[in-house]
Amino acid sequence: MRRIISLLLIVLLTGCLNGSPQGAAGPAPSNNLAAGLSVSLRSFAVGEFNLHYADTGDQGKATIVFVHGTPGSWRSLGRLMDRPELRQAARLVSIDRPGWGGSALLDKETEGSFAEQVKLIEPLLTRLRAEAAGEPLILVGHSYGASISPYIAYKHPHLVDGILMAAGAIDPKLGRPRWYNHAASVWPISRLIDDRLVKANVEIWGVHEALKELEPWWQTVTMPLIYLQGEEDELVHPRNLDFAEAHLPTANTQVVRIPAQGHLVHRQQQDLITQLALELLERTRSRAGS
Repeated sequence: MRRIISLLLIVLLTGCLNGSPQGAAGPAPSNNLAAGLSVSLRSFAVGEFNLHYADTGDQGKATIVFVHGTPGSWRSLGRLMDRPELRQAARLVSIDRPGWGGSALLDKETEGSFAEQVKLIEPLLTRLRAEAAGEPLILVGHSYGASISPYIAYKHPHLVDGILMAAGAIDPKLGRPRWYNHAASVWPISRLIDDRLVKANVEIWGVHEALKELEPWWQTVTMPLIYLQGEEDELVHPRNLDFAEAHLPTANTQVVRIPAQGHLVHRQQQDLITQLALELLERTRSRAGS
């Protein structure tokens, strides 16, 4: 019994750590944050499903789409939508991935398949691409969002001009579920942890297979890529930095190691993420003009 209790405490602590970086919970409701950031909350219909997102900026500009981790919502990266440099340079969109925030699924709580999630995200990206009127569209993802963002580009390369991946698993070997993911799937532990963490655990089970599918694609990529991570990331193994340096194409990839930094790069390194997103936009324009 003592071992079970200890295991449960570790899972709960791990879950709290995993939940906190994504910013899914907070004292302010989404509409209050949206008002404070002067962004509009919208929904895009995909059949009977509605993909919820925050939006600010004009059509006809470059577009930056923020993709949150698990658990999470558009608010996880929403603070970046208040950066004046980004607002001046681009239209900013932050989505609630399927199953999170205002993007409730029709027949289940959570979608663990990257491919099925992308099917529900792609129609909005297609519209945003058209509304950009030839200007670049880039993805900025954190944690799980940094893992699924390249998968979006892999499935729909015509929609994406560049990807900034922050603290996400990209190495298939490091994307396997850990022992605590197994534990969190077993009764009674699954009944005792927060519902959001149960949902997050379902998503984690799909990461390894998606990254295996993605692995051969990396060497074919010609769009600009940025991978950044803290060297003391406590949730996503920092060896993903080594994978990025070894497997992502060196000609168009920038790998940024952040010493003494944990997983919360989207909160603690907003200046750096802003700078890198702007640089990525410029690289996409240079590539388009060459």
